[in-house]
Amino acid sequence: MKIRSVEVLEKELKQFLSNPETTNNLTNAVSKAKEILEIKKDSSFANYALALNDVVNEKSKKSGADFSKSIENFENIIKIDPNFLEAYLMLVKIYRKTDREKEYNTLIKANKQFPDHYLIMFELANLMCFKTGEKEQGLELFAKCVQKLPVVDAAWAGLGSAYLINREFEMALKSFETCLAINPENLTSVLGMGVYNYEHGNFEKAEEYYKQALKINKDSFWGNFNLGLLTLLKGDYENGLEIYEKRDKDTYLNAYGGRAVPEMNKSHLIENSNQKIVVLREQGFGDDVMYSRYLKPLKDFGYQVSYACPPELKEFFKLFPDLDDIEVTNRIPNGVFRYRTFLLSLPWLTWNIVKGKITEPLKIDLNRLDEKKLEIPNKLKKLTKSKKLKIGLAWSGRPTHIRDKNRNIPIEMLKDIFKFDADFFVIQKFYKGNDKEYLKQFKNVHDCSDHLKDFLHTTYYLKNLDIIFTVDTSLVHMSGTVGKETYLFLPMVPDFRWGLKKHQDWYPSVKLLRQNALNDWSQPINECKKIIEKKLSSSS
Repeated sequence: MKIRSVEVLEKELKQFLSNPETTNNLTNAVSKAKEILEIKKDSSFANYALALNDVVNEKSKKSGADFSKSIENFENIIKIDPNFLEAYLMLVKIYRKTDREKEYNTLIKANKQFPDHYLIMFELANLMCFKTGEKEQGLELFAKCVQKLPVVDAAWAGLGSAYLINREFEMALKSFETCLAINPENLTSVLGMGVYNYEHGNFEKAEEYYKQALKINKDSFWGNFNLGLLTLLKGDYENGLEIYEKRDKDTYLNAYGGRAVPEMNKSHLIENSNQKIVVLREQGFGDDVMYSRYLKPLKDFGYQVSYACPPELKEFFKLFPDLDDIEVTNRIPNGVFRYRTFLLSLPWLTWNIVKGKITEPLKIDLNRLDEKKLEIPNKLKKLTKSKKLKIGLAWSGRPTHIRDKNRNIPIEMLKDIFKFDADFFVIQKFYKGNDKEYLKQFKNVHDCSDHLKDFLHTTYYLKNLDIIFTVDTSLVHMSGTVGKETYLFLPMVPDFRWGLKKHQDWYPSVKLLRQNALNDWSQPINECKKIIEKKLSSSS
């Protein structure tokens, strides 16, 4: 009998797993792997076959899949053999469903080990651009993907998307056009062409591309989402809100729960039914503040309403008497609910209840804020009580936001504003680059970022300041809800809620300072200076 060496057995197993005709036959693969492990316990490929089989077995379970054993096995394989590429790729697949931070860390590790591997670069670039806020680094990786495989349409589509979110529009256009020359039905590039035209104000052309994307895939999330946003931006709320209902809700159900409760539709609305409804959180803090106004109409229509809001906002919502009869909690409360819905679905659900109008913001009771024992540094507390003009300011937002570059003013452009005889209070949590260091030269600029422990602290500053200037972050929604005089810096084409007119309909106290040219903040900043000058002259 001929005895085969372990090297031969490993080679056979590798060929078996890589052959499309046999790769799914894991029973035989496991048998071969066990034969190898009797001779060589640290065989990477044999252990990989067993780990792969564990993944398949867990996936076959109807519920309660546990990949911890598989993860441990793949990580052990990497320890034994740091060049075992397949183990990295399987870990990335598992973590994508279970832990996005570990997916990112695994890709970083894999990229160091395999710096020119296309798939690793591509997946890491996607995370950097659309999850972690490392948009410039993601762009560089997509560029390397194109250099590596210049005839792959997906590489050009990724590069175009990276240029888009970095607001390098002409490079984005060239990338998308190159992609579509390779594959005219590349969905990402068709959508990208739509976004390119959207950002330039070419709305008819943008709509054509969005509809073309939906012909390629009628269920495209981004196709429906972008078309809904465009329809809303143009002021057609009735149709726009209906399209917007096709957005991705599963992500938030997976993150926050609630899937077991049936989703509510307009046809379910029954006046004075006294049914219990749970409203789920969804997107950003600003959205929570903005759409919370629709909880009361649902309550007044005759429902028992519970709202599972972000923990950071729970105490803030206690400042509003309109929510006193609504259960506001930071998790899905116990109890049996007839329906669930999302907060951002309430304008659509209550469209007929509110007679097709944008309802007023919630009315705040600032006396309730006075009852809170907030820790405010004495220096800042004293400054907020001074007689000087007190200006709140936010020039950038969360870097992970997909349109972060769209709401980020270079700090150097504000230097002339800081020369006014006024006190400026930085009401934002995130700094970009050397912004914090740059501000140290201005003695009248006061950094509140380390003292914004929750939204009650933000409310304290809003209450005590005279005027607010901000880009499109949660601050504008809070300031508008508090009723503070607020000026919003907007790009040429803004988020849909601010529309295309000189004014907006969501907050009576908020006025718009809009770019009149793409990527050019000079006009809004000049208007800001005029407003401050007028304030100072009227108070002198």
